[in-house]
Amino acid sequence: MSILKEHLKLDGIAEMKQFFLENGTAKKYTKNKFFIRQGLKNDSIGFVLDGGFKYLGYTSDGKEQIVGYCFENDFVVDYATFQIEKPPVIDVVAIKNSTILLLTHNDFNAFYENCGIINFRSKVAETLLNDISSRLLSLYCDSPEERYTKLINRYPDILNLISLKEIASLIKITPETLSRIRRKLSLHQNP
Repeated sequence: MSILKEHLKLDGIAEMKQFFLENGTAKKYTKNKFFIRQGLKNDSIGFVLDGGFKYLGYTSDGKEQIVGYCFENDFVVDYATFQIEKPPVIDVVAIKNSTILLLTHNDFNAFYENCGIINFRSKVAETLLNDISSRLLSLYCDSPEERYTKLINRYPDILNLISLKEIASLIKITPETLSRIRRKLSLHQNP
């Protein structure tokens, strides 16, 4: 899969993945099984060997809102609440049968302490913060068409991994709006 997030390009990520391979505990998740439950403390971080997960927030009236995804060769965690050991405000759910390698909070932070990469923890956090900031700015400033185009340019394989309804949720538009955008873009590409 060519879905690549910025934190996965950092020097030291290969060593982190190797640490998971050597020390992680394998666990299987069936489709729709929760990895993280909103409000329940989570003491684990996972490295996705196969499958994928969606990150869910909820509107004030309880409507599900997709806020992110992770797929194989990425990490599954609500990093902000995991690191400060607070209950998460989101759910993380398997989108298909998935296998991950789990580490506890203590084991994961032992990696940071002993990896020998100066300021690696800060670099990871800063990269994740930049990603979130960019996505937030896009939600406020970009048109729905621009958000869709940016998503497809950044993650070309995403159309093969999740439904159009979920893509619409991720970029905060209705499925009908997404259909109009896709139709418009198709007409421009095939005049």
